[in-house]
Amino acid sequence: MADLRLPRLNKFICSGRIANDLELKFTPKGTPVIRITLASDRSYKDESDQWQTVTSWIDCVAWSKTAEMIANTAHKGSAIIVEGRVDTRTWTDQNNQNRKSTEVNIDSVHFLEWPPRDGEAPQSHSEAPMPSEQPASAKNATNDDVPF
Repeated sequence: MADLRLPRLNKFICSGRIANDLELKFTPKGTPVIRITLASDRSYKDESDQWQTVTSWIDCVAWSKTAEMIANTAHKGSAIIVEGRVDTRTWTDQNNQNRKSTEVNIDSVHFLEWPPRDGEAPQSHSEAPMPSEQPASAKNATNDDVPF
């Protein structure tokens, strides 16, 4: 078998809404850490040609400045995009049972909504459809519609 050199690529990008109340915590050495559950929807057509929506609940963790930024800017229900890597931890619990957890270690976060300033309505970066919606332009697009 030939020597195959795979790139070391572990990149996760996902949009969704924060599904839990946020609590900024600190490690014994004082490093800020925050855990979030990201609710991300996807849509598909079932056997009867009806659109169905499935939500994935993705465990994520952020550290240091990123954790502080999330704690100070976001809240349960905030729409965000996270970028990071998938990590798996294993440990033995108090009952001597082997445990395993897979989570996204967040490298960066993009806020799709900003908290309102004094007396203003909440603002959004864009009016792009949520993941469970299909843009109208994509429904009827064909290769004939492409200008090149």
